[in-house]
Amino acid sequence: MSYDLHIDKTEEELSQLRDVYGNSEVDRFTDGLEAGRITSEEKVIEFTNYIRNSDGLTQLEYTRLKKLKDEGFVEKFATNYNKRYSTCHMLMNKMRSGISRGLHMLERLCEKKRSRGNSNSKRRVIDSSKMGKGPYTPSLWGLEYHKESVRTLYNEIVCYERHLKACIDLCLGIIEEVEYIRANPVEAYDKHKKSRRVVLQNNRSVIRRFIDMNADMENDLMKKVEAWKQEKKSMEEISALLYHKLDENEYNDWVISEEVMAARRQGITNQERALWGDDKQQVMRCRTAYSHIDELNPGGQEGRIGGKFLAMLHKWSKVNASRGLEYWLTYFTDFYTTNGGKLAPVKLGALKRCSTQILKEEIAKKEIENFNQKMDNLVRKYMAKSPEQE
Repeated sequence: MSYDLHIDKTEEELSQLRDVYGNSEVDRFTDGLEAGRITSEEKVIEFTNYIRNSDGLTQLEYTRLKKLKDEGFVEKFATNYNKRYSTCHMLMNKMRSGISRGLHMLERLCEKKRSRGNSNSKRRVIDSSKMGKGPYTPSLWGLEYHKESVRTLYNEIVCYERHLKACIDLCLGIIEEVEYIRANPVEAYDKHKKSRRVVLQNNRSVIRRFIDMNADMENDLMKKVEAWKQEKKSMEEISALLYHKLDENEYNDWVISEEVMAARRQGITNQERALWGDDKQQVMRCRTAYSHIDELNPGGQEGRIGGKFLAMLHKWSKVNASRGLEYWLTYFTDFYTTNGGKLAPVKLGALKRCSTQILKEEIAKKEIENFNQKMDNLVRKYMAKSPEQE
């Protein structure tokens, strides 16, 4: 009789395999040897070597699956695996040697006698194997009454099944985590935000180039997302729909395109992007503050904005550490003057001296805290919340 070795790559089938590989009873094993006619010393040794080789491949596959998880498969919003396959199908592909050889092991422990009748239908190996779901005959003798080679084979099979089950448990654990995120929009949106930050960080120069080129960035995914928004779906719900449904290129294209379009709508300049990166909210806060800075009476000697005031303003502005004081001072001076500022900022040297005083804590922390509070109040006074903030 031939047996059906096919198995669907679904979570149900994977769970069924896990249950099967938990059947390591000695009686099942000894009855399986008899049914499969593995009775000679030579056949026992041959089967033992097959199990050992299979076990080595399974342990290697476990290492690869563990690496996949440790490298952030669940944390990544988009992967290059899920575009074509479900998570379960993809994971089972990655342990195909263990699954294939495990089924062949079960087949070797099936009844070898031909069944009566002319039926062309095949019985599933899982349902027929003595070490699967098949019926078995309890033995009158324990394993100690068998040859040492048989006892060695049994121990190898138990070890092999333990590693197969560990692989399957790992797969099912990953599947459970993915399904949990898909069922929880807040979690999915959190994964989207984290992955989005990585894409933006790695593509700053590309984004700036597209902004400068005024390139057409519309794509099908952006249109689909926009259509969902028109249906009143939140970004949390949209994230749950798209989590692990895009490959990395699609996701990168979507994030970059949306960032370019958003920057155009808000008029974010390359200079501002250099100072604050992709934190559009902070750009708008600083624009608002700089536009109304004269309300705080920042005047110092000779009608200038004092060095201490500017040093505290620079600290409050949370500029990227990679940009020096000179770069920020140039931007602030241009923006302040263009927006009707009445004073002249001090020179770079005075700003540097006062910034050093802040670093050395020569300016009281209480004074800096009071300054920050005034700036926050000024922003709250003039900066209306965007719909996204709401």
